[in-house]
Amino acid sequence: MLEKIQDLPAHVFGVRASGEVSGEDLKKVLHPGLQKLAASFGEIYYLLILNTSVQNFDSSAWLQDMLAGIKYFNKWKKMAIVTDEENVRTFTDMASYIMPGIAKGFSHAEVGAAVAWLSTKDSEKRPIGKTSLDKIALVALITIITIKLIKRAVKSARR
Repeated sequence: MLEKIQDLPAHVFGVRASGEVSGEDLKKVLHPGLQKLAASFGEIYYLLILNTSVQNFDSSAWLQDMLAGIKYFNKWKKMAIVTDEENVRTFTDMASYIMPGIAKGFSHAEVGAAVAWLSTKDSEKRPIGKTSLDKIALVALITIITIKLIKRAVKSARR
């Protein structure tokens, strides 16, 4: 399930994931929130608090996540992912190398720091030239590989 996080600065959109997360959850909560933020501010400051394992995202959720990432590829300014899964935080930190914005992973103990970091709007814009078709293709490939690995892990866990 995804729910919108209230009481964030107007330029920040945040969601909290708990339990099982489906593609429909992303269509109903994530996509409209990102669309509204991009239309209002022209850039995206995003907070995701994971109160569930990424293994609880179904394949449709991963597809919807990938589609949102590609649709708003040049709009991402800052993305904070809050989770106690160290590998997810590491993956999030590495995403900064292939996306135009900055992505940071935070632990649940650091949720206040994540909100504070997102609350500060950066005046420096990253050059559009940083984003190329090669990078978009790389993001899509990484997402597909991630989905396959998660599916494999879920199948193994259910056995």
